[in-house]
Amino acid sequence: MVIDMGSRNNDVGTLGLQGGKEPITSDEQGEADADSAPAAAVAIVSADLDPTCMDAVANGPDVAAPAGDDLAPSEAASLSNVPGAFAVFPYGALYARERQLEDENAAAAVAAAETNEAVVAPAVHEVEAYAVLNDEEDVIDELQEQLGVATQQLKEARSQLSAPVVEGVPLPPDLPYEGDSRTKRKRVVIGASLLLVSAAVLAGVSIYFIQSGKDSTKPPAAAAAALGAVKERGVLRCGVVPDGLGYSFINEETQVREGFEIDLCKAIAAALLGSSYRYETIGVTPANRFVTLASGAVDLIVASTTHTFERDVHQASAEMGFSFSSPYLYGGLTFGGVPEFVSCADELSAVGDCAGLLICVIPGTTWMDKIKALFPGSNIVAVEEQETTIVGLITGICNVIAGEQVDVPEVTVRYYGYDGPYAMGKNTFSKEPLAIVTRDGDPEFADFVNWVLQGLLHAEARNITMVTADSFAKTGHFGDQFENMFQDALAAVGNYEEIYARNLEYIMPRLKVNMINTGDTGLLYSRPFGQVNTIGPRPVKGGVIESIVERGFLRCGIALPDDQTFAQDLQAEVITGRRVGLDIEFCRALSASVLNGKTDKISFETFPESSGYNNISLALENGDIDVYAGGEVNMHGDVQHPGLSFSEPYFYEVSNGTVGKAFSLATSEDDAQWTDLVYWAIMATVFAEENGIIQTTSNEMPLVKLFGPDLERILRDVIIAVGNYGEMYGRVFGQNVSRVGRNLLNGPPFEPQHHSLPFGTHPMDES
Repeated sequence: MVIDMGSRNNDVGTLGLQGGKEPITSDEQGEADADSAPAAAVAIVSADLDPTCMDAVANGPDVAAPAGDDLAPSEAASLSNVPGAFAVFPYGALYARERQLEDENAAAAVAAAETNEAVVAPAVHEVEAYAVLNDEEDVIDELQEQLGVATQQLKEARSQLSAPVVEGVPLPPDLPYEGDSRTKRKRVVIGASLLLVSAAVLAGVSIYFIQSGKDSTKPPAAAAAALGAVKERGVLRCGVVPDGLGYSFINEETQVREGFEIDLCKAIAAALLGSSYRYETIGVTPANRFVTLASGAVDLIVASTTHTFERDVHQASAEMGFSFSSPYLYGGLTFGGVPEFVSCADELSAVGDCAGLLICVIPGTTWMDKIKALFPGSNIVAVEEQETTIVGLITGICNVIAGEQVDVPEVTVRYYGYDGPYAMGKNTFSKEPLAIVTRDGDPEFADFVNWVLQGLLHAEARNITMVTADSFAKTGHFGDQFENMFQDALAAVGNYEEIYARNLEYIMPRLKVNMINTGDTGLLYSRPFGQVNTIGPRPVKGGVIESIVERGFLRCGIALPDDQTFAQDLQAEVITGRRVGLDIEFCRALSASVLNGKTDKISFETFPESSGYNNISLALENGDIDVYAGGEVNMHGDVQHPGLSFSEPYFYEVSNGTVGKAFSLATSEDDAQWTDLVYWAIMATVFAEENGIIQTTSNEMPLVKLFGPDLERILRDVIIAVGNYGEMYGRVFGQNVSRVGRNLLNGPPFEPQHHSLPFGTHPMDES
């Protein structure tokens, strides 16, 4: 739905129908004629399924919903045909997502299916459903990644129906939660139906959808220049969570979609389009969000998405990597639910009195990845979305729900109708830095999005509010047409503190990690790796990685103070007492990562610090250097010099007690694969220190397949070459020199992590 500033359209439900036919069992599947099958779901039934689930899969329309006895016959019939989270239904089942249908509409839908009058999906939208044994993890992971593609195809098919459809909002979260008890009871029954087949996990089976009828190929490339396209279109399209209290949800009183992530969408829209901005919110799920973004259906996703190594380099379902902003919210996996079972989850126990532990969690998330590593499959129940996890508590399908600190507080579960005993866990089991995601290959738009977020943080740090937005300085970094971008963003939603207070404070008071860092505590915080065993493409033909391998050495640019030169051999010597020594260490780390652990295959090129970024940008563009170590991170260098991409800062300068510059590695933004490798080489050194991994234990670092099989040791080779960050720092500055301020690790209990990068201009930049 498209939102104009000051006006909103209410969401309405959607209904998709598919034609009827007798179910096909696993024995018959091999004999089935695929060409004669209508566009509907094929059920491959496993004998290992729980009997209740087996009946539901085998009989489809003839089975009433678990809690349907107290409903009218038409309602029970309708609900029995509503598959939900990864539901497997046979021919003859409705493929519908029922939210708030009138009785007559539900009855009409059932009648249409029974008479086979509503076959709407062409052959390209055929979907097969597979029941896969829980120990076949590789198969499960592959099917799960392809779920997003199948979901997108089905959503397109549903758009052909005559029933009301809101384009881009497949899961409208506008069902009332209070008032009519009959409505609330209907909601619970719907939830039970949604969870029915997911409960097959209890019998050691995982159930997923996979697309059938065409090859799984990379989605068509979206137009690269989103900044200009959005400006011309006049509407920013944001992929958002369909229903998440505090993040993105329909306010029951105003019937307006609001939330923290909606405000971020609005801020970017206002910065881009001015005070008369317009934006469109399109519901995405963990399973389809990356495919949706890759297809160009949205311009960005701001949908509680964790920044990981895997997603940065090669996200399997979309078959591409993505660009991530600085995190806008830091959290971690925790648990909530029935108190005694929350204690079991906190203690990672699933035996004895804890054998009945059942955790509802959403597939396609980093939460699921972590929980699969912590608990047996028989303790895991897959559900479609966060709201459905709470329905799982209500219906007893699970006794614990998984999420982050703002996902599982008691106020949230009470809002969605759970009235049983409840407690939150005390432990956190992962890092979840949530970021705004854009497509790779469009660095200008990625920079724009990131600097809008930086502006919100910058405004909080300087106490510039919605009321005083005009006091924020104008900028010409993106051109004159965007000179008021920060003022417009602030006028629309306020600074970061105002956004958080308005949307999330009543759910979860702002954690310390989400405060502004003032320079007294550490900022070195590694991002999670994700599924780095995902097989990605080999180095790009003609790209920087391939060039380094073919020539046999790395070309590394080094920034030197104007009055300093080095007579010693930079290949072998450790430069001590100065930041440039750390720069050189990271050059060695990069050489090792690409050249099978070799640290002496480097050609150093020195640049006076006063030379500015014009020379650096030109050297990278011409291939004179592959990377520039010691690049000062600021908005001017990032935006005014097209072609430069900066890693996460690895050193923060402190001068006379004042927080100063931040330094990183700079690469050409034309080669996203090389830029990603450089970024994660730095992260590897921080991750290793966080986890107590040193040079002699480098094999504790994971193998990585994201760059193909020849570079699977990149993280291990970085650490065996230079050690972790602490080892590097000690070698350069001396073991007896204490690290202070932002150059410290930020680990549990986490200190403030938000940091507004400098907006400054290099004094010689235009020379």
